[in-house]
Amino acid sequence: MVIRKMTDNFKVEITNLREVRDYIETMPEESFPAAKKVFKKAVLNAANTVKLMKKMKVRTGALRRSIQQSVTGTDFDKLRASVYSAQGSGANQVLYAPVHEFGHPGIKPIDKYKGVPGGPYMNIPTDANKTPAGVMRMSAWQIFRAGGYIRKAGKGYGVFLKDQIMMTLVKGPIKIMPRLGMRDAAEAEIPTLLSNLADAIGAE
Repeated sequence: MVIRKMTDNFKVEITNLREVRDYIETMPEESFPAAKKVFKKAVLNAANTVKLMKKMKVRTGALRRSIQQSVTGTDFDKLRASVYSAQGSGANQVLYAPVHEFGHPGIKPIDKYKGVPGGPYMNIPTDANKTPAGVMRMSAWQIFRAGGYIRKAGKGYGVFLKDQIMMTLVKGPIKIMPRLGMRDAAEAEIPTLLSNLADAIGAE
């Protein structure tokens, strides 16, 4: 499995899995068009599995819309099958696709709220500052521009607008577990891929 962080997209490529590579080496070159169709079906299935995002709470849907697939190459040596997250779907989803795929041991605040005792902090929107889909309604900048302020909230601090807490301040680090599932989806297609390649040879 080859996994790359690209300039324009983040992709998981089925290129050098030993079982697939060894099997392809036994296939006659005239079987390539049929084999390419098999790969197209496999990556489509994998992409559709990723789009379900069973382990994630979907908010804007930008990451789901970014999931695409491709199969390229004119012969077995150049064959590449990919499932990837690409820019151009209305958001910078490629920036956080790798984080959701691999997880992160702990995202730390950098320079926010240094003036608040115990800072810096990250701001986490509360339910009052989210749409029913879980999308943040107002950024911290928008809240402060509208007259927001910081005050104590329980054992910590919060960003308030009038008397409503809009964000809680969290010191972190915040751990993110792997949950996108590109690698799992690609690997799950391997048995069916091999079976369909065998059928492709038999149909020749």
